[in-house]
Amino acid sequence: MATSYDSRARNAANLSDTEVLAEAHERVEAFLELLRRGHIGSDMLDTDELPSGKASLEVAFRLVIATEPRKQARRRLAAAGMVLAQFQPGIGARTSITPAPHAKTGNAEKPFDREFRPVDAALARMASDIDRLQKFFVEAEAMAERRFEQFDIGAPFREDGTYTWYGHH
Repeated sequence: MATSYDSRARNAANLSDTEVLAEAHERVEAFLELLRRGHIGSDMLDTDELPSGKASLEVAFRLVIATEPRKQARRRLAAAGMVLAQFQPGIGARTSITPAPHAKTGNAEKPFDREFRPVDAALARMASDIDRLQKFFVEAEAMAERRFEQFDIGAPFREDGTYTWYGHH
């Protein structure tokens, strides 16, 4: 979503609500473009690959979801936002994760186990992010539902063709 202003040149504290929402849409769109180009699947990527900071993208998704009137679009946005959990700091090169069958072995630590500790730590952070983002986006969807679906908004005309002067409620 293009705008007529350069967001990097503006003071974030002085942005209007409209400009904040436009900036959120731009960040979400940049992330969605990354998803379209990157074919991420179940891989883990470094947060350096993100078009902007992870926290700012999470907030941008929340704002866009909370202001989206279409339920189906909100669900698709939340699903796309969940991919943010796959971006973890310090991963370095893209890491493909493929499940392997668990082999029963003794409790003795193998020499290669130490090599997997950073990956295990990243997977633990990813699981934590998934839980946190699910709650985050469920709250955003609930905000939108309260805003857009609370009232059964119908046509302002009655069955007899007359207009209701007080609006759509």
